[in-house]
Amino acid sequence: MKRAVIILAVMFMLLAACGGGDQTKTPNPQSGADAAAKPADDKAQMPPRLQQAVKEGRISAEQARQIMARMGGGADKPLVRLGTVARGEIRNHLVLNGTVEPERSVEVYSRLATYVQQVVREEGSRVREGDLLARLDDTEIRISHQQARIQLEQARLTLEEEKNNHQRNQELKENELISDMDFQASEARYRQARLEFENKTENYKNLELQLNYTRILAPVSGFVTQRLIEVGDRVTANQHVYTVEDFSPLLVRVFVPAADISKLKNGMAADISSDTLPGMSFTGHIKLINPRIDVQSGTVKVTIEVNDTDLSLKPGMFVEVNIVTRSREDALVIPRTAVLYQRNQVLVFQFRAGKAVATPVKVGVTEDDRVEIIEGLKEGDAIIVQGAEVLKDGAEVSVLK
Repeated sequence: MKRAVIILAVMFMLLAACGGGDQTKTPNPQSGADAAAKPADDKAQMPPRLQQAVKEGRISAEQARQIMARMGGGADKPLVRLGTVARGEIRNHLVLNGTVEPERSVEVYSRLATYVQQVVREEGSRVREGDLLARLDDTEIRISHQQARIQLEQARLTLEEEKNNHQRNQELKENELISDMDFQASEARYRQARLEFENKTENYKNLELQLNYTRILAPVSGFVTQRLIEVGDRVTANQHVYTVEDFSPLLVRVFVPAADISKLKNGMAADISSDTLPGMSFTGHIKLINPRIDVQSGTVKVTIEVNDTDLSLKPGMFVEVNIVTRSREDALVIPRTAVLYQRNQVLVFQFRAGKAVATPVKVGVTEDDRVEIIEGLKEGDAIIVQGAEVLKDGAEVSVLK
């Protein structure tokens, strides 16, 4: 038998030296490499559960490679890491994104068509309601106002004179010392003087109002966020000249899926954070829940009131809103990496007498990398938290220290 093997080997070497006969065949290095790599690829093919664990983020790709390396190294028992079922607080969060908005944003308009005489407040200035923002040129209006005042005084004197005349004529009429025609003429002059006085009064009030309009005032307390005029500009009536915004408080409006809106109530606490302000978080609460569902998006608008006395948050800033919808202080909690989802079943592998025992469980709230266990486990149970993806029920395992 050994002689036959030796003869076959010698014949193979002779054929290789002769090029395999008359036909010349160029070797394909790539084909050889592919042939060599194929078994390795097949060996490195991950089991479906391991692929699912990487996809869901329960383990990293590097950890998966380490597990595969241990499996391919001919180890008798898979290596696993253990954990313990413990009690602790766990909360269910609703995470939403929104934009910071002011409580009020008021646009200020010019009431007159005239020139800008003075800019008093700049953008970023903090103002109170009624503070002066800018002055408009009042030269023409002040002259007209002065003339109207003089005309009003003349009308007042005329009215007093006609009133006295009318009173005297009434006495004369009672004593039949003047004719009816003269009395009626006196009464008509008195009425005309009274109408003229009322007309001059309204004209004076109108010019006084226009004189006040030359002083552009802040309609609300807050910050000047827009100044749209310069000294010397000619503004027109109803032209937008300033914007004042009230930052106390700030608001964040988020849009919640209709399926989650039943979890929210007015007054519920919310945590607000922004990538623009790393390491900082702000507290707030739900102020308003719109009773209407948007037909196109299927969401409900919810308004969050933010507590930020330092005004670190700015209107227009993109933020993340975290609302705790449910909290359990004494829940059974395990790492999320220990939970496996197979078909219609949720499993956790317990560690018993050196073996992995598949245990169906019922899960509740999930928070970050922790899961609440409602049924199937008890406090203190030893479970497999790493390496469970490649296990079968009853498999013997080695514990990674």
